[in-house]
Amino acid sequence: MSATVTNDSFLIKGLGLSEDVVKRPLLYKKETWAGEKMVLIPSLMNDSLSRELIVQMFAKSIPKRRYGVVVLSPSTYGCQDWAKYGAVVADTNTIGHEIDKLTKGDCENTLVIVNRYDGIDLPDDACRILLFDSKPHSESLIDRYVESCRATSAAIATKAARRIEQGLGRSVRGEKDYCVFILIGPSLIKTLLAGGGRAYFSSQTRMQIELGLEVTEYAREEIASGSEPWKALSSLINQCLKRDPAWKEFYTERMNRVENKWEEPQMLHVFSAELEAESKYQSGDFDGAVRRIQLLLDEHIKSDPDDRGWYLQEMARYTFPKSKDNANDLQIAAHKLNRYLLRPKHGMKVQLVELMAQKRVENVLRWIQRFASFAELQLALDEILGDLQFGVLADDFEHSVDRLASALGFTGQRPDREWKEGPDNLWAVRDNEHVLIECKSEVDLQRSEIGKAESGQMNNAIAWFRKHYSGAKVKNLMIIPTKTIGHAAGFNEPVEIVRNANLKKLARNTEKFFLEFKQYDLASISEKKVSELLAMHHLTIDDVLQEYSEEPKQL
Repeated sequence: MSATVTNDSFLIKGLGLSEDVVKRPLLYKKETWAGEKMVLIPSLMNDSLSRELIVQMFAKSIPKRRYGVVVLSPSTYGCQDWAKYGAVVADTNTIGHEIDKLTKGDCENTLVIVNRYDGIDLPDDACRILLFDSKPHSESLIDRYVESCRATSAAIATKAARRIEQGLGRSVRGEKDYCVFILIGPSLIKTLLAGGGRAYFSSQTRMQIELGLEVTEYAREEIASGSEPWKALSSLINQCLKRDPAWKEFYTERMNRVENKWEEPQMLHVFSAELEAESKYQSGDFDGAVRRIQLLLDEHIKSDPDDRGWYLQEMARYTFPKSKDNANDLQIAAHKLNRYLLRPKHGMKVQLVELMAQKRVENVLRWIQRFASFAELQLALDEILGDLQFGVLADDFEHSVDRLASALGFTGQRPDREWKEGPDNLWAVRDNEHVLIECKSEVDLQRSEIGKAESGQMNNAIAWFRKHYSGAKVKNLMIIPTKTIGHAAGFNEPVEIVRNANLKKLARNTEKFFLEFKQYDLASISEKKVSELLAMHHLTIDDVLQEYSEEPKQL
């Protein structure tokens, strides 16, 4: 049970236990840590140790390898590059057979397991290196919806921590077992390192991550002294695999510091209130359900607008059987706080996006200075650019386009997501001038033409813009791998295409621009310096409007 339920607060909503029961668990005071986990984050050691390089190196088949190398990946599409370099990607029909091969010592091929973070045992030599590739996705539609609406919520962070800990438990199954865990993918790294994310993990996992950061720093120093990055990473891995006495002593000494004490789950009161409100609603006490959520808002959910909006939507749901008009009023209030929530039936007003051109550099500077250090800025940038590529899920891609607008000093909006109509993304780049963007990130890179449905979506998006932004200038962009318009397709207004090369060029120039600030104190950067660097890296407003797209051609 402990391998699955890593946060006791889930016992409340999952099993219906009372808050008092969870607060008084049975504890075995002599319990200690078990097993050895070396947690490594290559990208923090050196920029060259990117996810792409790690995939290329670890996907290779190694004849007569005596231990298993396993990858946990959140999606089938996301592990195509593993297969490209030789790894075996298991599906529901083959996973049992492939795991059986590892347990019997047939470890030549790297095995990729998709979206399975529990229910799999890989003890001893069946898995000595486990690569955790990117942040896990929620499995059910409702969980994905909740996650998309409450991305910064403690509830979502708690669930993410649980999934990650489940994955980390796949390969160390006993007291004397050991494994190297290699964590890759910007979204996963940010979950572990930014915004206090580690607070949601167990004390043992927190210590193992701290140990990983310490050995990462040793590797950074070694690389700075002239060592080749890949060699430094391999040396660390071998310390665990070859049972280096110094590493074992270091690990044991640090893990012995972990206190075996129960910590009250951070979301206990929230889950308890949600269960109580839902129970009242199910029994027909609609007013009681609303009052319980209101009390939760008053006592615990005071500062996060996304979460406050979410609970107002819950109140709207509880109110609906009694008064549809009152429910709609609550939904309007909820949507104003969190525009990713459901659209009210009536009464919603589209909020237009505008930008004063002279404030653009100010906005870039403000975005940079949100971060306490360049390392934090780098994590945020890596996550944005990591999702700004074809093959990424549409919602993640569009979110990265929206976040890129903020990083580059523009005002961004996701009309289709926020207002349930209009383009995927909209940027305000100058006074009364906008960029309208339709995103097709999940389209096959080998696609030969733009279809009728896609051009129709673009035409509808343009019509929506003309309705709400009468007289404004707009540049219409479609992000899609092909620039050829099919016979049945056509655009009503000029549209330019952002293909893979254009997208990579924009990402590359953006990365180079922000890397310039690595040498500066972020708090003391001048607006003049920002302006100079924007021009140097082809990111002026005119550059953004002209350099990263191309004219389509009719088939």
